[in-house]
Amino acid sequence: MKKLEKLGKYEIRRELGRGAMGVVYEAFDPFIERTVAIKTILKSAIDKSEAEETFRRFRREARAAGRLSHPGIVSIYEYGEDDDMAFIVMELIRGKELKECFDHEDRFAIRDGIRIVMQLLDALDYSHARGVVHRDIKPANILIADDGQIKIADFGIAKIDSSRATQVGVVLGTPTYMSPEQFMGHEVDHRADIYAAGVILYQFLTGKRPFTGSVITIMHQAVNQDAVPPSQLNHEVSKQLDAVVKKAMAKRPEDRFQSAAEFMEALKAADQASAAPESPRNAPDATLVGARAAVEGERTKEAEQREVLERAQANALAEAEARHRRDAEKKALLTRKIAEIKNEAERVKAAEAVKRKKEAAEQALRAKELLAIMAEHTRNFEEVVAERDATTDAERRMKMEAQRKSEADAEEKRRREKAELAARNQELAEAAKRLEAEETEARAAQARERTRLFILAVGAVLSALLIGALLALLTSPK
Repeated sequence: MKKLEKLGKYEIRRELGRGAMGVVYEAFDPFIERTVAIKTILKSAIDKSEAEETFRRFRREARAAGRLSHPGIVSIYEYGEDDDMAFIVMELIRGKELKECFDHEDRFAIRDGIRIVMQLLDALDYSHARGVVHRDIKPANILIADDGQIKIADFGIAKIDSSRATQVGVVLGTPTYMSPEQFMGHEVDHRADIYAAGVILYQFLTGKRPFTGSVITIMHQAVNQDAVPPSQLNHEVSKQLDAVVKKAMAKRPEDRFQSAAEFMEALKAADQASAAPESPRNAPDATLVGARAAVEGERTKEAEQREVLERAQANALAEAEARHRRDAEKKALLTRKIAEIKNEAERVKAAEAVKRKKEAAEQALRAKELLAIMAEHTRNFEEVVAERDATTDAERRMKMEAQRKSEADAEEKRRREKAELAARNQELAEAAKRLEAEETEARAAQARERTRLFILAVGAVLSALLIGALLALLTSPK
């Protein structure tokens, strides 16, 4: 594939990341001299059956994030498509994903984790107020910039108030951070993001995820079991923070914080309440010790030390027995839970097998019905095609007959016109002959008239001469 050097007005500088469907580039906008990130999807890299949904999510990401302008949300500058590529131009973040920190098991101070979650909640409160629910809040979609500011990215499955793209029954999200209602395919609102933020807070406080295992196991735990309180995994976590996490991760949306702002207030109050006060120094009571030393002497001091030691040993023994008892109870509880999980897994597995068998039977029945419908459609189609061919053939014959008749009529008309033309030509020739004969007769008549007149004139002249001669004879003297 040819190396991409320019995309629209943007000059491609380097490749930042690559996936199955596209590439993320660092680019430069020469018009306003700004460095940006460009996320691309190649149409040729997507299966045709998935292309429509993929591009719908890609456009939804641009539309959802593009309507938001907040320091904690990656800014979207532009969306575009050409023949083989769709792309989103966005703010370039210098930093790393929170997922990298968790994957490398980086430990955060409790105060630092709370500060990051507070930034996340502030951005979510802004997003929710504008009708955008992210629905896939997870460490991979939270970027930590070099200056410590977090940025929420990837609104690919975001729900916008005006959007009807996702219906009840469709499960979208990342299992560990999905709320129970997402697993069950119920209607999802902004409280799903609050649940995911609670899971991330849990990870900051404990360094562990609340639920682990296969997707089925995580789903079962998220829907039916409460997470182990963070304070049991990290003794520095206060009971107040336990309560905040428990409320944020409540199974029912109505039992959680009803807004990110409410979550922030509770987290801030718990953080302030759990701030550890300074331990007082154990300064020795010099007066008491001196008095006792003076009154009771060295013997009393030794007895007291022995009594303290025996009490400490008794306390240690009692504490060890209590710890052993608690460990045994925990082990028994854990064993019961493991047995319950196994039983539930077996039950789920059996239910899945029954479901798969039922679905296979239903699919076979649907396939049989579909084949019958297709056969019926094929017969109907063949009948329609045959009827259409017969109609077309009849129309073609009618057109040919009409054309033949039209040609015969035209030939007859040409023949009549030719005969009429010949008759007219003959009439014209005869008329010309008659006219020529008449003209000849007229010229002959004119010639006869001129001859007659000439003869008359000659006769008149001769008569005049004769008369003159006679007169001359008669008048001449003898």
